[in-house]
Amino acid sequence: MPARIANKTLHALDITLNDTSTGGPMTNSGARSTGGLENIGTATTHTFTMVEVIKVKETCNVPASTPPVAGTTDGLETTAGPYIQVKNIQIPSSYKGDSLSFSHPNESDKNPTNFMIFPDVKITVDEGSYTQTTAAGVGEQIATATIDGPVREMDDWVIPWNDPVAGIPKFDGSDFATTKSAGYGREVGVFVVTFDLEYGILDKFGPATGPPTAYTSSGGIPPQTKSWSITIINNADNDRDVYIQKYEEAYKSLTKVPELSERT
Repeated sequence: MPARIANKTLHALDITLNDTSTGGPMTNSGARSTGGLENIGTATTHTFTMVEVIKVKETCNVPASTPPVAGTTDGLETTAGPYIQVKNIQIPSSYKGDSLSFSHPNESDKNPTNFMIFPDVKITVDEGSYTQTTAAGVGEQIATATIDGPVREMDDWVIPWNDPVAGIPKFDGSDFATTKSAGYGREVGVFVVTFDLEYGILDKFGPATGPPTAYTSSGGIPPQTKSWSITIINNADNDRDVYIQKYEEAYKSLTKVPELSERT
């Protein structure tokens, strides 16, 4: 039977199960705890796996009354179901000021499965199941989020490389690691993806019989939102190799020896 009473005194939302309920930078497991190192090419060796515990619990406290009241205090109340939802994914603008945008949604469904936060790091939420704790009509349900996956080469999805520079390449290499996604980690700093996680209770409250009715915030439990972030560490070795390759391509495309004024 679904939850029937949308009342914050009888159903409650608890996000204090998290390592930190305030949000903030996420910690990567393994040696690179500050973030996930981007892979080279199509490799998947480098991964991001969050250390933080992301959980939200719904409790219901509607024990049977004496005498029980059918449809309310009959001891049959259960949880509606807690949820975690991704919202408002943001990536920084590029070093050159280019506008960045996602080719995938920046908001997930509630309790998503393999929803991409950024390529190819995804979130999956286990909604859990109702567990009676002390008496009929008194119980809880915990939803747990997991965020992990290989960090795709940023040049594939931030702003791809097209050429070393717009024009004749700098023969002194002064534009190395200052163009496109390769600019992160040197002049600009680390690349950080930020996003919000909304914690709430599913809209499953309904009458004792028949389909559940719409759950509104009137007398119910409002959701809570916290901001989180994941750092992506630029793979400098890969930038160097790609840069050399692009320089070679640029040199081959030259139709004349550049003037001295064009070489720096």
